[in-house]
Amino acid sequence: MKKRCMYVLILHLFPTYALLAQTGTIRGTVSDQTTGIILSDVSISIDQTNNHVHSNGKGNFMLVNLAYGAYELEFEKAGYEKQTQKIIINSTDTLNLPVSLVSKSISLGEIAIAADKPVSAASSSYISQASFSNRPKNSAQDLLRLVPGLFIAQHAGGGKAEQIFIRGFDCDHGTDIATFVDGLPVNMPSHGHGQGYADLHFLIPEVVEGMNVFKGTSSPLYGDFATGAAVNFKTYDSLPNNLIQLEGGSVPQTGSMTSTRGLALLKLPFSPGKVSSYFAADVINNSGYFKINQDFKRVNIFSKTTVALNDYSKIQLTVSGFGSSWNASGQIPERAVASGLISRYGSIDPNEGGTTQRNNYNLVYNTKLGSGEFEAQAYVSTYRFKLFSDFTFFLNDPVNGDMIEQDDNRTVRGLNCKYTSGHTLLGMHNRFTLGATYRSDEIENQLWHAPQRIRLNAEAHALIHQRSSAIYMNEVFRFSSHFRAEVGLRYDYFVFDVEDLIPTDSAHKNYTGFNYQSAFNPKLNLIYTANDRLQFFFNTGSGYHSNDARSVVQDKTQHHLPIAVSTELGTLFHIRKTVISAAVWAMDLSNELVYVGDDGTTENRGASRRYGVDVSLRSQILTWLFADADLNFSQGRLIDTLFGQQRKTNYYIPLAPVLTSTGGLTAKFNNGLEFSLRYRYMKDRPANESNTIVAHGYCVMDFTANYKVKRYKFGLVIENLLNTQWNEAQFDTETRLRNESKPIDELHFTPGTPFYAKLIVGYVF
Repeated sequence: MKKRCMYVLILHLFPTYALLAQTGTIRGTVSDQTTGIILSDVSISIDQTNNHVHSNGKGNFMLVNLAYGAYELEFEKAGYEKQTQKIIINSTDTLNLPVSLVSKSISLGEIAIAADKPVSAASSSYISQASFSNRPKNSAQDLLRLVPGLFIAQHAGGGKAEQIFIRGFDCDHGTDIATFVDGLPVNMPSHGHGQGYADLHFLIPEVVEGMNVFKGTSSPLYGDFATGAAVNFKTYDSLPNNLIQLEGGSVPQTGSMTSTRGLALLKLPFSPGKVSSYFAADVINNSGYFKINQDFKRVNIFSKTTVALNDYSKIQLTVSGFGSSWNASGQIPERAVASGLISRYGSIDPNEGGTTQRNNYNLVYNTKLGSGEFEAQAYVSTYRFKLFSDFTFFLNDPVNGDMIEQDDNRTVRGLNCKYTSGHTLLGMHNRFTLGATYRSDEIENQLWHAPQRIRLNAEAHALIHQRSSAIYMNEVFRFSSHFRAEVGLRYDYFVFDVEDLIPTDSAHKNYTGFNYQSAFNPKLNLIYTANDRLQFFFNTGSGYHSNDARSVVQDKTQHHLPIAVSTELGTLFHIRKTVISAAVWAMDLSNELVYVGDDGTTENRGASRRYGVDVSLRSQILTWLFADADLNFSQGRLIDTLFGQQRKTNYYIPLAPVLTSTGGLTAKFNNGLEFSLRYRYMKDRPANESNTIVAHGYCVMDFTANYKVKRYKFGLVIENLLNTQWNEAQFDTETRLRNESKPIDELHFTPGTPFYAKLIVGYVF
């Protein structure tokens, strides 16, 4: 019996060597026949077996371990004609199969739920570029709003990363949402402004082809910060066309042009076949709608080159850079507006603002290796950040004021490797993935008391050397065409090394130190497909988010990363021309970071528990009219310990969303005309742990129109169509104004965009 178990184990771990005899492999790439654009999420099925795959983000697919003989392959994707190809396998050599699909009008009535749908949870999805055109967007950060249940808030003049809310989390600027661009991590651990700071402004929205979204902690592909969700942006490998575009926007109450933007997307003139390359540039100038000119300026460049080394291998190099500077009106107290001291669009300290730069170099190598695929990635990012903020005004320094300067200068280096192979185990067509990651951050952080942007004294100055590495694996067991299970494991290891550069004295405790932390996280996803219109999902697993290195080294006995455990039960079903997904979920987190407004930092408030319901609907009402809606309910509470009891008092999680909803109607006509009317709603929610101060909810409507004729495209975007007064960012903060004798604790806010109209003119060639 022991020998038999060992034999099965060897077959499982080394499938490619035990099962190659008298079998062949089919490998191919799927593209659009007219444009040549690669197509992801194409369903490829083979008739004689339950072998069933989907093309990946690069349009590639692979069917392995096929016995010699004749087969019939079917290729299906919504919006394209179904295609069938007959092939014969009579050799162990890999059969290369290029496939071109013919596009047609998209109908939700044609969408089928396949047995191997690329999502492993009802709440996860791939959002394609087709969803972008009818949404207001000024940066890639705005594309995050496409994620069901995700809200963002800007409160620093447009240049700082937005505050993010999802699944009962106030993620601050990224603490509980992992963000990537082509696998390159966006989040910054141990950042000068907040843990996990994720600034996507370096990414030009028009180069984004799609987004992979995964909520919860049950995917082994994602590690740090992937507690609430993980989002990976996929950029185009090659442009569908060239584009020159100009935009101009205005807030009528200002009486002048408030924003301008220029965009260029250009294919570089390489001979087709071996090399594909393009260049993109984006320039923005925005004065804003505040009393003080925000003077927001941003320049982005982006370039991607793909070189086919041979029929099996290719290499991609992506280079991007951006720089921006801005002024900000900050978060203002309600009492200042109520008393008439300032208007809603005024400021207490007009010196807020900042500047930031980031350069990225991302090299990816893909090749066929045995019966599987191997991918290796190396990246380098250089980053500079300087932010002037005034959260408390004259609370700490009644004479000069409390403005602070936060600096973060760093270099990030990393390596990712992944091998994926299809194999047969006990008659099942399985798929095995093994991966490893390494990341190094060399950081210099500074915090200064700097009234009117003039440095008076250093509050913090440290050098941080942070290393993280991980190994993960995932096995997809396909028990039948109806049922599959994904079993994953992930191990992460961190090293934190902090050198405090401020001498120890009575006012400063030196926090120089060293520590290490690790986490071992199992994952399980069960997917049952009742038929081509109904699926059920069960997802569970543990994950984590790391904490700032400066806090980690203070407790040298704590060697475990803060754990998060989530469970989700969901369904995805299709009724005629309507697709609905619903999920019930729960999560416990051992370490809750809560924003503290009086000094612009975060504090650990202990463990927390969240649970909620996500519902999404996509429907085709008429051949030209589409509707969508997302409803997200969540409740979060602070608890005494992980899996423990709710606290007796002060148990609310500040700013955690309770009820959110987004949706709209979209009309698409054959003459190139499109309209979209959309809403986003957020309910009132607690602003502090006692719920004595409430962050106000809002409902805002947006309108977009696009028209394409020959080589020209025209667009109209109206944000806040009904000119609603709403608060974008809100905090409970204790502050003192110049003439006040004592501090006051109340709601502070940044006003949301008033009625804003933008015209877009583009030339496509």
